[in-house]
Amino acid sequence: MAYLTRAATRIGRTTVIALALAASTLTAGGAQSAGNTSEVNIGGVNLNAYCQKTFGDGFKSALIGTTAGDWTCERSAGDRRPISVKDACTMQYGKPGLKARALNWSDATSWRCFQTVSLPPPPVYKGVNLNNYCVKTFGSSFKSVLIGKTAGDWTCERSAGDRRPISVKTACVMQYGNAVKQAKALDWNNPLSWVCVL
Repeated sequence: MAYLTRAATRIGRTTVIALALAASTLTAGGAQSAGNTSEVNIGGVNLNAYCQKTFGDGFKSALIGTTAGDWTCERSAGDRRPISVKDACTMQYGKPGLKARALNWSDATSWRCFQTVSLPPPPVYKGVNLNNYCVKTFGSSFKSVLIGKTAGDWTCERSAGDRRPISVKTACVMQYGNAVKQAKALDWNNPLSWVCVL
């Protein structure tokens, strides 16, 4: 399992962020991976319409018990036909691959149609080297320094009187290129929690 490790190296008053990812990536939501799918409830189902379109105008949906499985297409008590709620969903919504599910088997009216949709890949979190940003942006005499206790308290510093602002997003782009979507502090009260979101 990928997890985030954090280390801080003290060089006098300078703290250099060394954020590393044990498996080089951390994905939001844990084990979620690219290509995941989810089933989305797209609505109820008209069983009457299914019965009439499948078996003829004389048929209607009839509940012959108390559970969701007790529906049938019926013209008369002696003339009943089975209902495929899955086929009824496909017929009603005109989409292939739909699934039918009773949300509560004890509630005969709880049938719903579900569509499987692909989820976008989860974001990938990678560590950021703020010291590298300071050196490349302001020169080799600058280092990243933590001047407070929160994630927003980083600065590039040559001396106490010579400080420059840090753009963590720019530091991420320098390190990983244009694939970076944003820079994010996972916990604002933890200055070592900055990650680059790819």
